Amino acid sequence: MWDITTSGVTAALNGLAARQDVRAHNVANAETPGFRAQHVQFEDSLRDAIRRGTPERTQPAVVDAPTIVDINGNSVDLETEMVGNMKDGLHANAMVEAFNFKTGNLRMAIRGMR
Repeated sequence: MWDITTSGVTAALNGLAARQDVRAHNVANAETPGFRAQHVQFEDSLRDAIRRGTPERTQPAVVDAPTIVDINGNSVDLETEMVGNMKDGLHANAMVEAFNFKTGNLRMAIRGMR
């Protein structure tokens, strides 16, 4: 069983991975007539789950993205997708750094016990 920090980081990385999959699907369908872009929301449910002490139960939700529909009925905005992808990459890097920091502290504590 992991502690709440490790579980929270893992849940955040899972949410970011789900978001990346949905973004890739959106970009792949940028020229598909009638395609509606989607977005993954997980931050609010993760925050609530952390408060309850159960971040591992966080479920990302796929919802329609709030974007403008073009003349073909497509709502994918490539600029929004690319900027969002970069932002999510930075968040993922921060989560990996948090995980590495946590495991580094545990490693030091274990070595100090010898």
